[in-house]
Amino acid sequence: MMPKVGGFVWSAAVLTSLSWAGCGSDQPLCAQVGQQLPLGDSPLALTRDAVLVRAGDGFVLAGLDGTTVRWGQLSSSGDISGESEFALPEQPVTAAGGQSLGPLFAVTSKTAPGDQLVVVMGVLQAGSTDQYEVHAWIHDPAAAVPLTMQVLGVQAAAPTSGTVRLVAGSSPDGTRALVAWGVEGQLAPIQYRVLGADGALVGSPATIYDATDPNNIAKWSCLDTTQNAPDLAITLVEAPTQGHPGQSAWRRFQIADDGSIGGGVQIDLDSLEVSDGRIVSTPTSDGYLLAWQNNTTNGGTYFASLTPPPPDAGPDATDEVTSQLVLASAAYGGYPNMPKLAWVAPAGYDFTIGLVRSLGPEVVRFDVFADPMGRALYLPSVSGNTSPVSAWVGSDAVYVTYLDMPGSSTYGDAAVPSGSQRYLVTVLSPAELP
Repeated sequence: MMPKVGGFVWSAAVLTSLSWAGCGSDQPLCAQVGQQLPLGDSPLALTRDAVLVRAGDGFVLAGLDGTTVRWGQLSSSGDISGESEFALPEQPVTAAGGQSLGPLFAVTSKTAPGDQLVVVMGVLQAGSTDQYEVHAWIHDPAAAVPLTMQVLGVQAAAPTSGTVRLVAGSSPDGTRALVAWGVEGQLAPIQYRVLGADGALVGSPATIYDATDPNNIAKWSCLDTTQNAPDLAITLVEAPTQGHPGQSAWRRFQIADDGSIGGGVQIDLDSLEVSDGRIVSTPTSDGYLLAWQNNTTNGGTYFASLTPPPPDAGPDATDEVTSQLVLASAAYGGYPNMPKLAWVAPAGYDFTIGLVRSLGPEVVRFDVFADPMGRALYLPSVSGNTSPVSAWVGSDAVYVTYLDMPGSSTYGDAAVPSGSQRYLVTVLSPAELP
């Protein structure tokens, strides 16, 4: 059963200029760099689009360079080991909406957390123009046949039917992969699969929503997976329905060990729609945090936090949801210039948001009344030219990786310039600022 949600709290305190009132140079930094670990100059470390995947006590770092997949184990102390590479036998299709359906990276476990890489993509079914097959390539360097492929399912999508979404993630212990897909704007279920060792299906093929009852299917967007909790989950944003008329809602579907849906959470977003899939979320010690962006004239970056009632509360108690506009788009000259979101994380009674800026990743902090707390923290960069940011929000820190490129080089350059360096940075957010 979805928990009841209520108690929205709104504030008029909104950052409307890039000069943070009350947060001048005499203010403490809103967060701290715990470690800045250079990852060396191996081909994997210099792969532009490498992503972090949590796997037990460490990570897997994986990325695509042309048609070559590179991946390896990455310790929390910045050591890459077991680096492997292989040629991807096929390329993902570009769907009618212009988005590439992969590749996406997840992991499973044969003998150790994250010792098998799962590469997920959508391809056109042979002889078809509107039937997409979801493929999972499983790479195990220790196996006699290191690369195998599983067909996870098929998605029908005509050019006018809506945007095809394909997402993948892994359990934090590095033992199971989760793949989900569907078409935005269609009253049709979202399909998902949970994979174990060797890509074997865990449980049965399953769906979000009940296909037998169209009244129980909502139009959705922003499909994603999250691995920032002990269990896997699928998240999405529902358009207004009978269950929450007049407002969108963020929903989280917990995926149990057997692949079934084991519970969920809903946070109503009032009339604040999410634009272009720009939403990030994370569980906290006792609830959930969201940050999202809206492209309306008076929009910007919003946050919401959900705190459940205490254990001794009565049966009619509801979750407390606080939601605020914290960064007005006008401060950046309009929504098109707003930096995208990389993560949201708790910081005591405050929260931090990671922003992808042209000068490198930036961390900002607010309290629940939308008041800025401390000075912005800019993660280390020689020239302010960085690759896409990949982050994992843990209970102790936010782990961030990016490729720092010197000089006037940009992400669109054909080759990674000499002198580039990938970092693993831990961002620490004390419960209270000095």
